[in-house]
Amino acid sequence: MDVTVIYGANHKGSTYEIARLLLNSLEPETVHEFFLPRDFKDFCTGCTNCFMKSEDFCPHRDKLAPIITAMEHSDVLIFTSPVYVLHSTGQMKTFLDHFGYRFMIHRPSPSMFSYYYHCCRRRNEVCN
Repeated sequence: MDVTVIYGANHKGSTYEIARLLLNSLEPETVHEFFLPRDFKDFCTGCTNCFMKSEDFCPHRDKLAPIITAMEHSDVLIFTSPVYVLHSTGQMKTFLDHFGYRFMIHRPSPSMFSYYYHCCRRRNEVCN
């Protein structure tokens, strides 16, 4: 099993440790780890090239390419973020903004339909 982890912060605090516990329980063959903003820090410019033309026209395509490749070839995607003022980190939001073209109302990517997700809101509470 291949796993890609996108960490919403560079530091290795509690959120990092929780992700490590999850990784240890999954026992993956390969783990691709990306730390934000170290591995990607560019803001979406709102050019809409990804919607109107193709994601290949995104000005940040080359910087996103290693992360996109890892995500598309992984069996499990894990997104982690510490909570800052009741929200994920700005770095995580900035990263996710670059994937708006994959949402259902635009041009959904068939490669993303095979994933099942869980999110943990509070201790011992899991939602589907």
